[in-house]
Amino acid sequence: MTPTAWVLRAVLLLLPCAALALALPERPHPLVIAVVVLCSAWWAWSPDHLAGMVTLATVIAWWTVHDVVDWRILVVSVLLVGAHLLATVLSYGPDVMAVDRHLAVVWVRRGLLTLVPLPITWVALRGLDADQAPSWVWIAAALTVVVMVVATLRLTQPVDE
Repeated sequence: MTPTAWVLRAVLLLLPCAALALALPERPHPLVIAVVVLCSAWWAWSPDHLAGMVTLATVIAWWTVHDVVDWRILVVSVLLVGAHLLATVLSYGPDVMAVDRHLAVVWVRRGLLTLVPLPITWVALRGLDADQAPSWVWIAAALTVVVMVVATLRLTQPVDE
């Protein structure tokens, strides 16, 4: 395995763990910590394994159950998208092959585009009270997110060369 692959796999191991560690000073249940650490290690060893989905789902579920909507959720989202992108790029070839620069750039662009709706959704969740906001605001927010997702999907389509 190349030294770059080792570094990228170490980062892949650390990103979901860092996303869960942002919960401090509140400590997640030891079982949650164990699942995230073990599945992250397995995911780093085999980036195309189902352990990645278990890792991401566990971190997302913990944050969802605890109903956190402060600035940390933005960072957690970026960390989890970064982990997913890193695993995607690492899974494209054998361990002995270097990561293709062009492929990495394509996936980083796609990942950044998927984060576009994130701040708008966060502002809507933070700034709007479900009981006091008129219904048209929620419809407008939902339509805005749908339009941004469709635009993101359009922009991430492969370009014919």
